[in-house]
Amino acid sequence: MKERWEIILSGVGGQGLIMSGAILGEAATVHEGRNATLTSSYGTETRGTFTKSDVIISSSEIYFPEVTNADVVLALAPVAYERYVTSLDKDAMLIYDSGLVTDVKDTGVKQYGYPVTDTARRLGNASAANLVALGIIVKKTGAVSEASVVKVIEEKFSAKPLLAELNIKAFRKGLEA
Repeated sequence: MKERWEIILSGVGGQGLIMSGAILGEAATVHEGRNATLTSSYGTETRGTFTKSDVIISSSEIYFPEVTNADVVLALAPVAYERYVTSLDKDAMLIYDSGLVTDVKDTGVKQYGYPVTDTARRLGNASAANLVALGIIVKKTGAVSEASVVKVIEEKFSAKPLLAELNIKAFRKGLEA
């Protein structure tokens, strides 16, 4: 297992990227005994403007909370894809929603397109796209375990068991992608 992961979750407001970052961080800290930081930035509007969450997971101390050298970038909107596709290190991985990002650029960065939002829609709720994407990230990186993420989802949505079930299904669909 890699000791440190720097992950950027980006898209537009309302896609649940801050929640996904919190789930990743909690999985690492609460259930795996590692260190994690989460920083987020978003526009003043609640939906539709660029938003991102920086998540760092490490077995050792984290001295700066923002991603400086991304290992993984998730782009759930064209604006997010455009922001990162030309600036990533060649060793980084760019995961994007192939149903929303259609102008894919060949920049030498490892890029993986998945129908994230369409998959969530087929499950009955497009709002679960963030959990589908989280499953893809966990599968491709191993940054945290599947079991840890499922535990966090169960805990966060314990008062809403149907929502917990949907989110776990969405996460597992991402793992299968």
